[in-house]
Amino acid sequence: MKIDPDNIQIDPDEIQGESPYWYNNLRGMLGMLDQIIRFYGNDEEVLKEKAGNFIWKLTQFNLPFTTHEKGKPEVCGTFVKDSGEPGISHLVAQAYPRPQFMSLGSDDYEI
Repeated sequence: MKIDPDNIQIDPDEIQGESPYWYNNLRGMLGMLDQIIRFYGNDEEVLKEKAGNFIWKLTQFNLPFTTHEKGKPEVCGTFVKDSGEPGISHLVAQAYPRPQFMSLGSDDYEI
């Protein structure tokens, strides 16, 4: 049986749903973006709408998270993110954690 890619009856919005998998880890987030791009990449307006909707949900889901614990220096993510601020640095840190360092003048500090 040959599958016609132009006639696939799968809706990424239905797959996405409210599952935290798509929002709370880097692999899930990139997987969903990949699905949206593959399904809607031939239509600029639809792609912008679907990707924008997903990014909005991703942002809202991740508002409570932070890149640092209270009283400790920020050690993960690409940028400092406090709870209530938009950002996904804590997801990026899953794949690319920052090294521990003593101070900015330390020989152990790497960028």
